[in-house]
Amino acid sequence: MTERNIRKLVMSALFAAISLTLFLVEAMIPPIVPIPGVKIGLAYLPVMLVMFVGGNWKIYDAVLILFVRVVLSALISGNLVSVYFSALGGLLSVIVMSVMKLTVRQKWAVIPAGVFSATAHNVGQLTAAMTVYSVTVWAYLPYLLISAVLTGLFSGFVIYQLIRKDTKIIKNIKNI
Repeated sequence: MTERNIRKLVMSALFAAISLTLFLVEAMIPPIVPIPGVKIGLAYLPVMLVMFVGGNWKIYDAVLILFVRVVLSALISGNLVSVYFSALGGLLSVIVMSVMKLTVRQKWAVIPAGVFSATAHNVGQLTAAMTVYSVTVWAYLPYLLISAVLTGLFSGFVIYQLIRKDTKIIKNIKNI
């Protein structure tokens, strides 16, 4: 294993740890609205950063970070069923982010990617919930779509602010 591969592996582990930490912080925030499943999506910030920072980072790096966070968060929370919900939502979310990354090359694409990926995440989680509970969970869709637009705009804007200028930190992350 080369030094570059080791550095990238360590940085990937760091991003997964940051994502897990943000997940745990978000779990401590009281619900903003009384609708199940509405969250800010802080844990997706490191995944989006890796997806859109460019350089030596590839789509599969973001997928790896996402799935490490999903599994670890389920183990820490003791809710192993959440792996199913989070994995399905996360997979659809990353697919949408990937399509946006590959089709729109400008840095601002991360903002609509945040909205579309949050929407995809909600659709994935509702699909998982439908298989576990019943088809009636789709009644939450309009509310979850509104929250996806708001939280996706927030996430996309945060990542856009990080990557829009090639600061020294962003350059170092790109070149790992």
